[in-house]
Order: sequence, then C-alpha cells, then structure tokens
Amino acid sequence: MREKPKKRELGNRETLIAMDMISDLPDCILLHVLSFLPTKTAFLTTVLSRRWTNLCDDLQHLHFEQNQFRNRNTCSYCYQFDVYTVEWFIRKVLGPNLEELNLQLSFVCCSDRKVVIPNGVLSCTSLVTLRLNGGIRIPSPPSSSCRYHLPSLKTLQLYNVKTSVGNLEELLSHCTALETLVLDSVCRSQEEGQLSICFPSLKSLHFKSYFGDALSLLLVIDTPSLKRLYIQVVSGFREIRVRNLHNVEEARINISKQSIVLEFLVELCRIRILELGLLTVDCLPEVPPHRIPEFTCLQRLELTVKCFDTRSIMNMLQKCPMLKLLAIVFSFPKMDPHPSRKWELPAKIPTCLASHLQVIKIKRYYESRDDRDFFAYVLQHGLVLESLDLQVDDMRSKGFPEELSLLPRSSKACQINFCWI
Repeated sequence: MREKPKKRELGNRETLIAMDMISDLPDCILLHVLSFLPTKTAFLTTVLSRRWTNLCDDLQHLHFEQNQFRNRNTCSYCYQFDVYTVEWFIRKVLGPNLEELNLQLSFVCCSDRKVVIPNGVLSCTSLVTLRLNGGIRIPSPPSSSCRYHLPSLKTLQLYNVKTSVGNLEELLSHCTALETLVLDSVCRSQEEGQLSICFPSLKSLHFKSYFGDALSLLLVIDTPSLKRLYIQVVSGFREIRVRNLHNVEEARINISKQSIVLEFLVELCRIRILELGLLTVDCLPEVPPHRIPEFTCLQRLELTVKCFDTRSIMNMLQKCPMLKLLAIVFSFPKMDPHPSRKWELPAKIPTCLASHLQVIKIKRYYESRDDRDFFAYVLQHGLVLESLDLQVDDMRSKGFPEELSLLPRSSKACQINFCWI
C-alpha cells in the first residue's frame, strides 16, 4: 500500500525532468516549435517561466484565426469590428523585416465592404510570400511617385480578390522575381485592357477566371521558365496569346474557345503530363485531326469527358506515341455520344498502344454505346498493357465485368480491375 505514492512521486519527477529537457533546448528550436501554434496559444506558454515570456517577444511567425475576433456581447460576428481589426493587424506587422503575409478571410466575402490592403504591403521590399484570399480589395497606388514595389516577392497568390485589371497589371509589372503565381477569380468587373503574365523567372502559374460577358480583355502569357501550368477560362477574353511554354512539364487546360485551345496545345507539344478539362475536350471533336500537334514527350494524359467519344479518344492516342498512362474521367451530367461520333476502327494502330501504354484508368464509368468495341480494341492491341482500371458508377453494369474479362488480351500481364462507387 505504501508503494503507490512512491510511484506517483517518481512519475512527477520524470515529468519535471522532461519539462526541463524542453526548456534546455536552444531558443531557435523553441521558436520554431512555437511558430506552428496560433499566436494566442503560443503566448499562453509565458506562464511557464520568464524565459518563455522572452521567447514570445521574439516570435517571427504570427498566426491569428477568425474565431479569435468574435464579439463577446452577441452570438454573431461584429462585422465592422472584424474588418477594422484585420486592417489594424496588417498595419502593425508592416516593417522592413516582413517576409510572409497570409491573409484568408470569409466573413466579408459577400459584402461590399472589403478589407483594404495598405499600400505599404504592396511596396514592402522584404516581402517574399503574399497570399490573399476572399473579402479583400487591392487599391490603386496613392500617386505616380509612390507605386507598387515588391522586388523580393517570389510567391503571389490571389483568390477572390477585388481589383481592377489596370491595378493588377501594374502590380505584376513590379514583381520582378516572381516564381509562383496564382490568380483565381480576380478582377470580376467588366473592363477593357490587357493583362500580361510575362516573367522570365516564373515556374508555376495557376490562372482561373470568370469575367461574365466582358469580352474585350487581352491576356498575354510569356513564361520561358514555367514548369507547371493550370489555366481555366470560361469567358471574358477576346484573345489569349501564349509564348515560350516549351519548358512546361505539367499542365491542366480548361478553355472553351477552340482557337485558343489549339494555340496552347501547339506551345505544349513537348509536355510530359497533360490534363484536358471538360471545356477543352468538348471543343476538340470539331478540330480536324491534322491541326492537333504531336506530343512527342507526353507520358500521362487525362481527359475529362461527359460521354464516351471513342473516336476523339483514339485521335488523341494517335498524337501521343510515348504515352504510358491514359485516364478518362466522366463528369456530370453523363450522356451518350452523338451518333456521328460512333466507334470507327482506326486506320492505324496508335504507336503508344503497341509499345508504351501500360495503364488505362476510367473514373466514374457508366456503360454507353460503342464502349465494348473500344475496350476490345485496346485489349487486343495493347501489347504492353499492364492494367485496365474501371471505377464504375452505374449499378446496372453489374454484368459488365464478366463480359470484359472474357475479351482476348495481347498482353498476358494485363489485369482488369473494377471498383464500384
């Protein structure tokens, strides 16, 4: 009976020793640990000892969450308090040593009152990363002598940020060291003008835009060092000019205008990984096959489709001699292809099918006309095919796996895998 207190005493001593071991760590390590905590939580450690109080004074990473700014007198957010508090915090962190500002808001996204980014942020020479998301407005420079100036900025990410095309063009022109750029639903107002994305150092570009009926904008993309590209344009640009995309290794294109799609495909003919969105795939059947370039280095191709247009799929395979993986993703709503697009035996076996294509993945598959002919063809001519994976989204297709498994295969290593969703 007397042994139990000794065990508790021993356990308390071990706990104290463990706490002392943490306190013995160098300041740089403790500051690194505290940087992963919300700032309010980090400051709670000041009750431990005087040393922790001094540590918090040296924090270089400040993290505040929206729920910390609740109006304690009511159950709802105090709207004006939130906006002005955020603007106050931004002004307070401004300084010659500010390297990263990450501002993500949700409480004013649907309101006319936006958090206005101080011009001091947009002329901070030490800033390396700037991320702005929702409920934010970028103002015009206060004067011609006080412009945007971000010479150290390498990462700029703007999501649902309100500004004019002119302001955005001016801002980008003063980000001379940019390596990563995200423009997602920025500049929603109907305007005329030109938006230039021309950076010799840019390595990653994510551009997603909805401009409604504004059809008078010109987008220019000239990025010789670009490696990754994602672009989705529903409308809003009368023209998109692209140059120097020869170093892009991975891209996702989702554009509805045929002439622009072809311009991108020509520029990306040496790409390794390519995803074509539904808007792009929908316009390809109308393109004469000879106008689609040959992708001599392409190893992975993903197509998002709303119907199993086997003729268009075979036309793309003819243009990809080194393809190793083909992925077909069905979107909603699903439909059968037009009768004019029915299965037609190719005049020539695609080179990739006979020599390189190893994996075919079909996601959210459902049975439609001509698909059995397609599967029979690729299994017969897929000499190095290793797997055909189908994620089936139609319970009426329960008998289809057995039918497919009976089709002859040229590759003895080929496995047919089904997954029901």
